[in-house]
Amino acid sequence: MLPRLHLFLHGSPTWPSMEWVMDCEHTLQQLLAELMGTPPGPQHVLSQLHEIEISLVDDATIARVHAEFLHDPTATDVITFPYGEVIVSYETAVRYAAQHCIPAPQELLRYMVHGLTHLHGYLDATPAERADLFAVQEQLVQQCDCSDSSVRYSVGEV
Repeated sequence: MLPRLHLFLHGSPTWPSMEWVMDCEHTLQQLLAELMGTPPGPQHVLSQLHEIEISLVDDATIARVHAEFLHDPTATDVITFPYGEVIVSYETAVRYAAQHCIPAPQELLRYMVHGLTHLHGYLDATPAERADLFAVQEQLVQQCDCSDSSVRYSVGEV
């Protein structure tokens, strides 16, 4: 059984919009089936979860969470907790995307998929682990069409 995914937008950013967030929640729910069809990593919990909560927050909020739970007071992109909570900074995604000429919607989706891939057991502490995680993550991200106004699963629609 697939866990139910809930996506929340905290704060009042100019982007993403609530419409984008709703599209993204639907798309991520579809991607969960695809992700769970891949071999799990060594520390997988995804198949044991009933719900997943992804919170999109600003840099100040993720920095507070990062400091409290990982003892690092800096903003980061994604923090994944094994009980099914994923915290993602939309500000970090937008900034990174601008610096690297990547569409911001695709980068934000990538961060969320990254958190889900961690829940499926993939780690990224070593270069080999990162390569395995990114192979799964990027295959999923590339199956989506992202724009500023919508996100759609484009391969094998269910």
